[in-house]
Amino acid sequence: MSVRKITQLELENFALGIEGVEDADAKTLLSVADVRAKELLFVKMLKDGGKISGNEEIPSWADVYQQLLNANIRPRVAAYIAWATMPKKYRYPETQDKLAVEFLGLTSDRAIATWRKKYPEIDMMISQLQAEAMLEFRPGAFHALGTVAADPSYRANPDRRLFFEMTKDYTPRQKIEGDGNSTVGHKLLGQLKKLSTAQLLETLGSDALEIMKELEEELDPPAAEAASPQIGEHDLGGQDEDDDGNE
Repeated sequence: MSVRKITQLELENFALGIEGVEDADAKTLLSVADVRAKELLFVKMLKDGGKISGNEEIPSWADVYQQLLNANIRPRVAAYIAWATMPKKYRYPETQDKLAVEFLGLTSDRAIATWRKKYPEIDMMISQLQAEAMLEFRPGAFHALGTVAADPSYRANPDRRLFFEMTKDYTPRQKIEGDGNSTVGHKLLGQLKKLSTAQLLETLGSDALEIMKELEEELDPPAAEAASPQIGEHDLGGQDEDDDGNE
């Protein structure tokens, strides 16, 4: 499943697809404001009891509930979906049965089981919304990757390689082979050969010699057999090289 933002149109189409769901309207359903107020009391109880830290950010299913209501999804189904997207640790009320009785005005959670059985797309929507929540962490993850990749230490080589792959400044050998584009491969190899030993080690890591050798063998086998390696074995003996990159 790809992680992406669910559009308003998709939510509205989902609402049309389940508009036949049986929904009890006899009892009052808690509003978004009611849900948010109860959640705040629940979070306070968790913090006061030491079950979560004071600065821990708690997601709210009231926000998702409002989003689903705006797409004209049946209120009780919307409330159930929003509640089910929450991590169990922060889920209030704690059980599906309590949700049905205390929040949805039902006599039990049997109706919820019926909804899910007749409309499997409900569970699919829950999964999509759970995955969508990951996007909140994307800015921080990108920032962390860039911060670590910028560290000149050799320990940051894996992050640096991933960073360069994402910015298309570096193409892995496997990708070159898969593309079958020898022109791109030779261009990359030529750029790598212009780097000093220290720069190669910093960019490709301690296995720089092996990577260069494999690239040459794959792209230009006759030349690779005749040419000597650009990096000598003694260059890989340790990480403490001349700061100026001299060989």
